[in-house]
Amino acid sequence: MAVILLLILIVLTLILNIVFSFRHSSDIILQQNDSLVREFEEFRRTLTLKEPPGTAVSDERRVSTGRESVAERSSHETGSGTNPRRSEKGISQRYSSTGDNISSSRTTYPASEKLAVGETISLNETDTTEWKKVPGVGSVYASRIVGYRGLLGGFVRVEQLLEVYGIDQELFSRIAVYIEPDGNFSRLKINDSDFGELLRHPYLNYKQVKAIMSIRRRKGDLSSIRELSILDEFTSEDILRLEPYLEF
Repeated sequence: MAVILLLILIVLTLILNIVFSFRHSSDIILQQNDSLVREFEEFRRTLTLKEPPGTAVSDERRVSTGRESVAERSSHETGSGTNPRRSEKGISQRYSSTGDNISSSRTTYPASEKLAVGETISLNETDTTEWKKVPGVGSVYASRIVGYRGLLGGFVRVEQLLEVYGIDQELFSRIAVYIEPDGNFSRLKINDSDFGELLRHPYLNYKQVKAIMSIRRRKGDLSSIRELSILDEFTSEDILRLEPYLEF
């Protein structure tokens, strides 16, 4: 029983301590708030005493005056007087003049000259510069045409341009009217050329060159293209393409 009473006393003591501490802190807070209010009132009275009577200015007027002063400072800083629109006009003029200088400084390249209707170039006697004058032919196609023509030894027919990589029937129809065949092509000496020279020709493959070299070893020089036509390595189409280029 004594233990229970002791516990009750301890609990009551703790509760009283909490209540007293809360009241004490509240009094301190109220005292601090009262002191702040008094200080604020004294500060406002001092401001009222310092300002002469009849000089009170409304907040709206102060704001407008502040805006005018900012605008005036901006106009003085830009060196355009009291008219900000004039400064904006001057800035736009400076930018436009700068743009004109930039555009005028750009390098202009003349358009490449193209052949007119009725004008032609030679099939085998023109370089890449002349080929680029053909409408529809640019630097890439001109280089391919000249390169393939060098491997062939020259074009026999205009239709051989279809064998150039990238030239289809549509493009060929557009450029064929500007090209004139000239018959200026070279022939391949089939009996004097070595294996590598024969193989470099676009119309001869490895098996065909090997067959030619075999006949030359067994029978000697070839006398006509008929000797090639009887070989299995050559088709009738191969013979038609090769015939203008072979010299016996």
